[in-house]
Amino acid sequence: MDDNNLDEFKKEFDKHLIKFFEEIEMEESLKEALSYSVRSGGKRLRPWFIYNFGKEVRVSDEELIKVGIAIEILHSSSLIHDDLPALDNAHYRRGVLTNHIRFGEHKAILAGDYGFILPLKIVMELNNLKIENKMVLTKYFIEDTLKMFEGEMKDLIFEKEDIEVEIEDILDMYAKKTGAIFGLSFSAPFFMVGENLLGERMHEIGIDFGIAFQIFDDLKDRLKSQEELGKDTRKDINKKTLLNKLNFKEVKIVADNYYEKVIKDLNQKSYSAVVKKLLGIRNILESR
Repeated sequence: MDDNNLDEFKKEFDKHLIKFFEEIEMEESLKEALSYSVRSGGKRLRPWFIYNFGKEVRVSDEELIKVGIAIEILHSSSLIHDDLPALDNAHYRRGVLTNHIRFGEHKAILAGDYGFILPLKIVMELNNLKIENKMVLTKYFIEDTLKMFEGEMKDLIFEKEDIEVEIEDILDMYAKKTGAIFGLSFSAPFFMVGENLLGERMHEIGIDFGIAFQIFDDLKDRLKSQEELGKDTRKDINKKTLLNKLNFKEVKIVADNYYEKVIKDLNQKSYSAVVKKLLGIRNILESR
């Protein structure tokens, strides 16, 4: 696979994703609803990180793609639930109708539920990992999924209960809501080969990247149109984000600082090849 260009990687990865859903045994209504959201788009940034870091420690393409698919299913399932009427009540995601608008709330809820468990099955069926490495990877899948739920709960409470929050509270919410799964993406390949201490450090770096990513997303929500982003925009206007605490320029500086810290930390780990690619895709993260 071409790991240098994010768009080219996405094209190749999506072929594997299509094949996965064609071959998996699953109740047809669940498969239709879940695959709709997983296959509907997205940058494929999380599996891209898995693939790039995985090549650094010589994990096979096959295993890296499987773990990438597991994380994309997990991420997409969180979006299915985020878009539900009881939460964000969104109508568009990735340029198409949200899952509950397309299939109804009943199917969307169950598809999302299924998509939170299916990644664990994919990980447990990885054939070329030592059992102890597989168990560590599974542990992090579970813990980061739970952190993601915690972050989503904080986000909703901040908005719907209209409580006063500090900048530190918002950053902690970002670290859980978005950072946890990026932490998993940065660290998964290292856990796959038993490099657990390095995996833990990469997990921390991934969380910092996730915070930067979420801040960039907040900025885009204010600046871009629905047509440009392919999803409902300005729905975060009443949410507690850094933009409620700082002006636009100050928020941009916070995002830049987190991004630069990630670059510095990766350079210290001698991952200059990944750093070069990260610098190359920054415009994508800030614009779409």
